[in-house]
Amino acid sequence: MSKPVDFLSQQQPTEFTVRALWYLHHFAQQGEWADGFAFEKQLRSCQLDYTLGSLHRIDHLLDQIRKLKPNPETFFRQPENQNFLFTLAFYCGELRGRLIKNAPVWYNWQSFIAEYHGMEKIFPNVVEYEVVAHFRGKNEESTYFPLVSILERLFPKQEEPEKSVYSATIVGDYQQYDLNDKLPESPIQGLALNVQDALAGTHPTELPYLQILPPQWIHGDDLMAQIRAMPTLYTKGRVVWAALVQANQQLFQHNDPASCPAEVIYDKSGRTPPRLLRQYAKELFALKHSTPDDPELAKYVHHITDERTRFTGRIPTKISHMNLHGATVLIWRLHLPNAILTLPIFPIIVADDCDEVMLLPAKYWADTSFYRDWLREQAVLNDEQTFRLPEKNMLSSQEMVYAFRQYIQRHNDFWAGYTELLSPQRDELPQLGTKIIEQNQVIQYETDQEFLMRCRSVAQSEYRRWYEFSDHNQNRLPESVYQKLRDLNPDSFLSLLTEPFDVPKLANSQPLPKIAALMRQNQLSPIQIANMVQFLWAQGTISFAKVLDNESEHLSVINTTATLYLAFLYLTGKFVPQTIEEGASWLNLAVNLGDYRALHWVAELVMQIPELAPILFKKKLISEMSPLSIRLMNASSMGYLSYSISDVNAQESAYIHHPEAQAELARQYFQLAAELGDTSANTRLNEWIAAKRLPEKAREQRFEHIQFWLMDYFAKQGVNIRQILGDLVAAENEADDITFHENSDNLAHITEDEDILRPESTVWKKWAIWSGVGVLMLGLVAWAVLPTDASNDPIASKEVSGSLKNTLPVVPTVPTLSASQPTVSLNQVMTELQTKLPLTFFTNTHKIQSIKLENGVVWLTLTDKSRGMMSVDAAQSLYCSEPQLADLRVTKTPVNFTVLAAQNVHYDVKDVGKNCLESQR
Repeated sequence: MSKPVDFLSQQQPTEFTVRALWYLHHFAQQGEWADGFAFEKQLRSCQLDYTLGSLHRIDHLLDQIRKLKPNPETFFRQPENQNFLFTLAFYCGELRGRLIKNAPVWYNWQSFIAEYHGMEKIFPNVVEYEVVAHFRGKNEESTYFPLVSILERLFPKQEEPEKSVYSATIVGDYQQYDLNDKLPESPIQGLALNVQDALAGTHPTELPYLQILPPQWIHGDDLMAQIRAMPTLYTKGRVVWAALVQANQQLFQHNDPASCPAEVIYDKSGRTPPRLLRQYAKELFALKHSTPDDPELAKYVHHITDERTRFTGRIPTKISHMNLHGATVLIWRLHLPNAILTLPIFPIIVADDCDEVMLLPAKYWADTSFYRDWLREQAVLNDEQTFRLPEKNMLSSQEMVYAFRQYIQRHNDFWAGYTELLSPQRDELPQLGTKIIEQNQVIQYETDQEFLMRCRSVAQSEYRRWYEFSDHNQNRLPESVYQKLRDLNPDSFLSLLTEPFDVPKLANSQPLPKIAALMRQNQLSPIQIANMVQFLWAQGTISFAKVLDNESEHLSVINTTATLYLAFLYLTGKFVPQTIEEGASWLNLAVNLGDYRALHWVAELVMQIPELAPILFKKKLISEMSPLSIRLMNASSMGYLSYSISDVNAQESAYIHHPEAQAELARQYFQLAAELGDTSANTRLNEWIAAKRLPEKAREQRFEHIQFWLMDYFAKQGVNIRQILGDLVAAENEADDITFHENSDNLAHITEDEDILRPESTVWKKWAIWSGVGVLMLGLVAWAVLPTDASNDPIASKEVSGSLKNTLPVVPTVPTLSASQPTVSLNQVMTELQTKLPLTFFTNTHKIQSIKLENGVVWLTLTDKSRGMMSVDAAQSLYCSEPQLADLRVTKTPVNFTVLAAQNVHYDVKDVGKNCLESQR
């Protein structure tokens, strides 16, 4: 097996190329020359317009200068003459590159000899060879010394010059151009890796490695354009260097599986070397929080300062004359060598016909010295961290390439159950596996395999199906319910989506004829399914960042018709994996946005499949219970009432599972849909009443509302809850020193529907509502590392500047309790903590405002008065050290923080008890 070419160290772009292009750019922009520029006016009259005729004009100019009999011994020593000669030489080399359709790589004599050893014997160190244009073809290379013909024209060895610049420069099929035809620009270059050939050499079983499962928060975000562009990048792209401007701090964290955004810059032409790219990136980051005078530069600086916006496009020429572009890019952990952003430069894939870029999967540079340097640098950092924190275990390498290869040799189900969400699809990569290349066998470690599995679990857990089919899900519905959904008559639901829909606040919710046509088909190809789902996601949701930017405007952009199509697809399993949780989430989103068709659907589903009621009415129940729960907690803390939270929870479950309560809620939804304009909902209501499946009104008041149900429950216990809560309100009004849940007044008067549509809603409340409907949006988790001085070695600098906000939905696994573990009642611990709210931590800067248990995970909502944002380590340390949480730690229940910081900043820190659990085992 032949040794692969180290394309990240060989045939690299040169800094002299940047210098050459600066000369031409500066001349074209009529810039000033500090050392002067000989014959500038005459050269401009030659019209350097990249036509063959311009070469004849250059020859004529040189002939005129020769008549002035310049001294060859002193001519080249004068700076103004050097500027003239270098500009001419660079122009001729670039024009020659256009003729042969290959941009030159520029060297001076010293750097050329350093790369091509032995050439000094052929090309000695003389002025004529001072400037070298080297052309790297796919099958051959060539070299051009433009100063040879220029100096021969100026200082001929004979009475008349033997060479002309024209004859020395023209090459290839030049005869197809007239003298006045402007030659097309040279094709854009890249590093010496052909992505399509590499794809052909990849075994089809490695497709899951090449794919990305988009984080749920990315749907509706502009970053989704990168996911859509992946097939184009793989099949038409080329490789260039990129440098990091700023990125999410979590990308530097060991053992962190989250994929996050980053800001990069790159030269689309592939002609800027990595060291200079890194230098430009530092210059850009240094401008953060400033207000440059240049409008284009100011626009970019505003973008990196804001940290929520996305960017693709040209970097202002104020930074560099090179063809620099910037992009916000999702860094997919599994495509890094070790799932960590160890170094500030890396190879990316770009394409001529799209502005998106992506990280070149590390598999394709695993045989390079740069890859080894990357791992070596991280190993040093790991050793330093282990030295600073000796109580921690030795950090693993997390080498993903070989861990993935080892897995797929034994399994073929890496992304099973998520196929329609993946990009790219198999049929979008026709070259894949057409010329498989044998791979070296590499030993990988068990810890790497474990981290790979964790990365997969975290990516999958962004979608509700992960919980639904988890072994820890104790509430999964029986298979018979899934079958009933599959047997539904689709026309009774989908017909509503083809009719005109006129709700002012949902102006964009219109029929989608092409989707309707697809839904009538019995079978679609994987690409058709993926494209349809991707389209519906784009239409039916929006990123939380845009909601925060302008809530009322951006929410109106959502097309709830798409949202409802997604609900139907996932509920019934038509074309996609069947998942009731995700289908219900989409349906509840449409309900919350005020779509009466969604109300009709919920009511109809509950009537046909009553087992769905607990899921479909879950958010309604939470919304209605919130104000009463808070009052009950306050009443208990003030001694007005003694009750068991577990008993109240049991009553909530009993209510939503009672057939008469389910029927009454369905009747209310039919009625509300009819009042909002759905005439068919009124028809269906009357049909169900006529069939005696629905009463005209509830038989008992307790079925009408969960609060009536609980009042009835307490009354049977001899407790007048209405009177107690009335006394509580009076006491609260009289006593200023009484402490109760700070959000009780707000929550008592805000319904879920009202809150999501009100512009004045607080940021944290918006988050709670959106996450509640199952649409995981933007958790603002920032990170930054201070910049360091530039280094001549492009990979010597580890520090990366920047901070960037994104979502980080990370869901910990639920540990299985063994017989040897202590048995502490979680309900008891939760009850005790709730009576202490708000609870101040020992730091005096953090305060728990609320606590809840959801899907086996405890969520602590706390305020943070300190400046900045907590790191993952800080949050874990805070939780593990707080004495008042000792009993909660003993239960070994996974715990997440929801942090409410200054300036309405809201972010989540997941699995804060992980290290505590590990230390106890």
